[in-house]
Amino acid sequence: MTANPFVILYVEDNDMVRESFAELLATADRRVVCVADCAGARAALREQNVNLLMTDINLPDGSGLGLAREALAQNPGLPVIVCSGQDLRDVALSLGPTAHSLMKPFGLDELEALIERLAQ
Repeated sequence: MTANPFVILYVEDNDMVRESFAELLATADRRVVCVADCAGARAALREQNVNLLMTDINLPDGSGLGLAREALAQNPGLPVIVCSGQDLRDVALSLGPTAHSLMKPFGLDELEALIERLAQ
């Protein structure tokens, strides 16, 4: 891991999904900051040293893609994972080399492998 702890900002409006993944992703070396919307994510990005942004695309107050673009404008090297029920590989490519996509539903093993790779 590159930072201790490695901080993941997880943006997901579904409470059950957000809480479940936060619990599963947190480790001794990893802290998960969870928010439900773009406003909360913007605040967390200002207030925390985030090492990875993981965001749903459809959020109650905006687009996770717009949020990812904002975060990358501030920190072009920030790893970003965009999550959706649609295939967003082309969209992730348009965000830049640090952006990746995960199509829902995805497995915890797939997510863990991607996070481990991005945390190098």
